[in-house]
Amino acid sequence: MPAPLKSQLLKPHADLEPILRGDATLVRGARGPTIRAIQDGLVALGYGLPGGPDGVFGKATEVGLGELRRLHERVGAAIVDAETLTILDDALARLDAVADYSLRNARFADDAALAAVLRGERPLPRSGETVKAIQRALLDLHFSLPRGGADGDYGDETREALRRFQRWQRVRPGGELSPLTMMVLDELAPPPNVTVTRAPEYAKLLRDDRLTVTIGMGYDEKDLDVRERGEVVRGLLRSGFVQIGETADDAVHTFIRDLEIPGRRGTMRVRLVSRDTARPEACFAEGLVQDAVTVYAGHARYGTGPDFDDKESAAGNFVIGVGAPQHLSGALERGYNPHMNQILAGVPNDLLRHRFDPERYQLWAFLGCTTRNYLDELRGLIAGKDTHNLDLIVSTRLIYWSNTAFGPLTIVRGLLTGADIDALLGPINERALATERKLGKEAPGLPFIGDGFGDNAPR
Repeated sequence: MPAPLKSQLLKPHADLEPILRGDATLVRGARGPTIRAIQDGLVALGYGLPGGPDGVFGKATEVGLGELRRLHERVGAAIVDAETLTILDDALARLDAVADYSLRNARFADDAALAAVLRGERPLPRSGETVKAIQRALLDLHFSLPRGGADGDYGDETREALRRFQRWQRVRPGGELSPLTMMVLDELAPPPNVTVTRAPEYAKLLRDDRLTVTIGMGYDEKDLDVRERGEVVRGLLRSGFVQIGETADDAVHTFIRDLEIPGRRGTMRVRLVSRDTARPEACFAEGLVQDAVTVYAGHARYGTGPDFDDKESAAGNFVIGVGAPQHLSGALERGYNPHMNQILAGVPNDLLRHRFDPERYQLWAFLGCTTRNYLDELRGLIAGKDTHNLDLIVSTRLIYWSNTAFGPLTIVRGLLTGADIDALLGPINERALATERKLGKEAPGLPFIGDGFGDNAPR
């Protein structure tokens, strides 16, 4: 027998019991008090019904049920069957719990403004320390704020982080701090000054017991990339990799070795793409499309993307930050250097030229200078890719050439052993910060951040 209905709104309706047992359904055209209760539930959860609940199962009710089902990753018709009814009842029972809930997390317990948010008395303030408390909790749950960080401004970036948190927790993702969102955040956020542990989803990265990686080394006019590429090769060999396949200068160089992830067997294959590779931008694109992990180190070319030849040429560019309709409309900011934008004028955006597998979970690391400049493109231009199947590592500021090889090698070595995201980011951040101190170029915040790891399974 199925479990009885739990929510205060639905459990008085005995005519829902046959649906819960799988003996009946409600479809478009149905009407009556039970439909009104279902509509009231959708509205309470944030699903707007134009005209309000009217007791008639029409188009608006169908749209609301469809949104609810998609949030829970269900496909199929938007009808009230046993599955949909259970999802709706569970969500409403969770909402019922808000009425008797008090803030318990030490991050929030003494904040009167957040207590008022929980009671539904007022919205989150637009700025200030209360907003910072929410932002810090999101950051410690690995929901990134790549441009502003915990700046106390309740703007678009914080709303997007809240939307990602809400999607993860199956709360309608409106981006507002609703009472239900406040309760769930209070329950799940770690104590103050503690970050939860998240990791790449290794079970999804491996296919046929292979973890495939592409490393792209960008071009530098002073030939510093040649030195750093050599360090990558030496580092791979020192780490137990064996080079296989073609060794000609213009070939993609390939290295393999066994994984050391506890409880998993398999091998890692690393492809190295550089300025000498024949059509390096195409080989790099092949890695982005086909491989589990792709790492780029080198020039970000003023927010326009990886580049494998002289900056005055467009031939070796993998274009990200220009050339999309959204750049022309102003929905996305173009690369910030007018000269580079002119060089790439008329060159198509490569994220739109390739088809990416929405069923494939991937990790991409862009370790060039200030690659968060095209984070919006990585998140918004690729059909079928979002935070549940694409995790990203990007830089927040200038990165110095002396650290170019260190980043890819650190990530590869960490992936070999199943490291979590903090173990991947920690060493490259420490190295970058040490370089900045040495050069007298210190800046606030971390040079590298992860994006998309918040909805990964806890470790």
